[in-house]
This record gives sequence, C-alpha cells and structure tokens, in this order.
Amino acid sequence: MLNIVLVDDEQLIIHHLIKIISSFDIPHKIVGTANNNQQALTIIRETHPNLVITDIRMGASNGLDLCDTLKVTMPHTKVIILSGFDDFTYAQKALSYNVFNYLLKPINEKDLYDQLTQVQEILEKEKEAEAKDFMLKEQLQECLPLMQEWFFKIIRENLDHLEIIDSTFRLFNIDILNESYQSLYIDFSQDNDEAQAVEKDFLNVSRLAQTIMLFIGDYFKTIYFYDTSSITIILSSENTQIEEVHQRSYHLADRIRQYLDFNYPRHFSIGLSTTVQNISSLRQSVKDAIAASKYSFYIGFNEIICITDVELRNTGETIPNFKYIQEDLLKYVKLCDLPHCEQYLNIFYLNVLQLHGDRSLATNKFLELYYYLSNALNQEFDLGHIPSQEVVSQIKSCTNLEEIKNILSHYITGSIREIEQMRTTKSRKLIDRAKAYIQENYAHDISLESIAFEIGLSACYLSTLFKNIEKTSIKEYIIDVRIEASKQYLLDIDLKIYEVAANVGYTDSRYFSQLFRKKTGYTPGQYREFMKSGT
Repeated sequence: MLNIVLVDDEQLIIHHLIKIISSFDIPHKIVGTANNNQQALTIIRETHPNLVITDIRMGASNGLDLCDTLKVTMPHTKVIILSGFDDFTYAQKALSYNVFNYLLKPINEKDLYDQLTQVQEILEKEKEAEAKDFMLKEQLQECLPLMQEWFFKIIRENLDHLEIIDSTFRLFNIDILNESYQSLYIDFSQDNDEAQAVEKDFLNVSRLAQTIMLFIGDYFKTIYFYDTSSITIILSSENTQIEEVHQRSYHLADRIRQYLDFNYPRHFSIGLSTTVQNISSLRQSVKDAIAASKYSFYIGFNEIICITDVELRNTGETIPNFKYIQEDLLKYVKLCDLPHCEQYLNIFYLNVLQLHGDRSLATNKFLELYYYLSNALNQEFDLGHIPSQEVVSQIKSCTNLEEIKNILSHYITGSIREIEQMRTTKSRKLIDRAKAYIQENYAHDISLESIAFEIGLSACYLSTLFKNIEKTSIKEYIIDVRIEASKQYLLDIDLKIYEVAANVGYTDSRYFSQLFRKKTGYTPGQYREFMKSGT
C-alpha cells in the first residue's frame, strides 16, 4: 500500500490531488498533508510515508530543501516533485536529490497514475527483497558477534603477509585493504537486557546497519560489525591525503547522525577516530572511535565526537597497555564524570585489598596509580602540579589504605574542577574566535564547516559548543549579524535592496527580505522609510 504525504501551500491543489488519487485503483492511504517544509517534516517523522508528493515552490519554503533533507533522513521514501512549466529546469535539478520523478502542473491524471503505479511496483520488489534478507536472521545471530574478533585475528596474525590478509578476506567478499583507514563507532543506549529485548535490539540494529550502508558511496571500501547496542564501521580509501579522508569520513558521519536523529527514538553517540595509514593501527583506530563515543557524557547525546576534539592523538599513535582499571579511571577523569571516577577508584581499592596485607606493595600500587593519572593528565591538560611530592609524601605517611583512597579521591576531584574550568575558558575563546570570524566575513559565503575549519575544530563539535555557550545556533547568529549590518546599508538611499542583500552575503534578495521581515517585523523597504521618517 502507498502511504502518501501531500505537500503544497495551496489547499485547493491538495484537495484536487486527494480527489484524483482516490479515483485510482491503487491501494493507498493519505497519511498527512502539509503547507510548508516544517509541517511536512513533522508529519513525515510521525507517519513514515513511503511516498511524498510535494510542490517545488511554496512561498518561503523550497521543495528542493525538503528533498535534500529526506535524502538523508528518509532514504527509502520516494518523492515526486510537482512544478510549473517555468520551473522545468529547476525541477530537473531535483533528480540529483534522489527524487523519483517530477510532474508538470496542471496535473495530468494519466501521468500521475503511471507514476504511482511505478512507485507501487518498486515498493513491492523492495518488500520482497527485505523478506529474503530477514530469512538470514539465525545465521546473522550466530556469525556477526564473532566476526569482528575474527577480522582482527586475521590481520594480527598476518601483518607481514598482506597478500594472505587480502586473499583470506576476499574469500568472504571483504575488500578492505587500502592506503588509508578510519573507524566510525555508533553507540546506542539500552533500556534493559531481557532476552526478548535483546533479540529486538539485535534486529533493530541490524536494520539500522543495513540502512546506514546506503549512505556509503564509491569513495570508501567498508566493512561493518554490530551487536545489540553498537555498530562499528571501518572505512578504507585509496587516497593518501589524510585531511581529505577525514573530511569525507566526517561528512558520512554527519549524514548518519541526521538519519538517526530523525528516525531513532533513543540516545546515541557517534565516535570518529583519526585517519591511519597502516593496517596494523586499525585495531587502535577502532578503540579510539569507541573512546570518543563515550564522551557523550560530557558533550551530549546525538552528536559526532572526533577523538582529536576530546583527546590528544597523533595519527596511528598507540596507547600504552596499562591495567584496565587505570585506563577506565583516567577516561572518566577526562570526561569529568565524578560518580564513575569514584566507582573505579573503589574498584581499584578493592583489588589492592586482595594483596593480603602486604602494606608496602599496596602503597606502591596506589603510588603507581597516582603517577599514572598525574603524568597522563599533565601531558594532555598541562595542569602544572605533577607529580606532586607533597601528595607522594602524604600517601607514604598514611596509616591505612582508606586514607590513601581519600587522598586520591581529593586529587581526582580537584583535577576534574581544573579540567572543567580549563575547558570552559578554552571553549569561550574558541566561540569568541568564531564570532569574530563571522563578523569579519559575513559578506562572504560562510558556513558552519568553513568557520570550523578556520578555528581548527570539527563542525559538529563547534556547533555544540556554540549552542551551549551562546544559546543559539551559528546559522542564526550569522543571520543576526547580517541583518544588523544590513540596517546600516539601508540608511544609504542610493543602494537598491538587492545591493544591500549582496553586501551582507545574500544573492537572493527575496530570501533576504523574508529573513529581514522575520527578524525585525518590517520589510527592508518599510524599515528604510521608517528610518527616513525618524518615527
């Protein structure tokens, strides 16, 4: 059955479409109608139609913008564009947005019938293919949880014989060897671990993984693994330019983020590693992507977190193999997650208690932990007080292990305070740089990505920081700066409105006028007259 959403700013056209479609012998249901993009996206999010029929021009809304959004958020949904004859070239451009087809107004009933019939046939074929895919459910459940370890085992055991790795992988249709590698890790929050829920989560993540693979074009070769709460994607490229590979990976991660944010009801985070150029570093690349995803505690959910934004990493750098408790404790200190820090400090304490009364060895273990934390934090944050001989002396002079644990707890709490203050100060400086760049370049074609590149952050991280500190988006801030600048230009009565628009970075004077009115309550012409009259 076709579940259809109709989008047009003229209600008469919507009624006309409903009347025509209702006369067709095609199983269908009109699940919603909308008069602009915002209404359409709200309805589409709620109803998940398999077909959207939309006008190409709707006052302030643009049908192509809706198509562009749906290309990422609803890739399976078919879209038919309606356009007037004057918009014919404009409508052809829609085909680059994965639009199924377009129809000219006034609507020809036979043409519309043919289009709906084609969509119905395609959807039926897709449904049959999906049914065949899920016949593999049992095999997937048995094999996929083991696949990732097997994959890295083949690499680990044959690092000096790439031809063996390549030939082994090709037996399983895996083509991954290349010049550059990057890892992307998607972590999903879970509600419970009941057997029924685990099976449901497994199938949900399986479907998500298959859909996400639709976003990966020819640039990357890829392999992915998943379980009930995560998807690991390994990307490889023949490109040796690390920066370009990273930008492509980030763009892919952002498309995935948009899709999940629109469709997935629970929290998630996307971790992105550095780009490495040796397959021996691939396992560490995955670990870095996983570590980055855990910073959702600090940055927030439903975001992309690059490891280089949150931790110091050089390309291909490996991390010393410290005991897992120390690693986890350090991770949560850097996340400024005090409850988890206390939890892992207590785990460390309980392990030390098992040393059966060897006080000297127990004290040394705590000193070892202190040196490990202090050196690691100094390397990354330059806290300037490590190692402190005063702390070392305090630990050595303690009469029991509880006292030592309290000293380390106090040290960790103080370090977290310093890190939070440092991050706040650093974030404020970065946002000030971004604002200064916008104020100096508002007349040019600037974007979130260009601003992020200028100050050396990923676009997603800059966007999150800006919203947290300024309580508005970068896009809205750019508009505000441009509108304020345009007010000064409007005082010059010799300047045409389109010239004012161009002076503040808008090539479309009509769009500029709409923004100006939205922000000030006046059209640019009305504002100019208002200022001339002095009232």
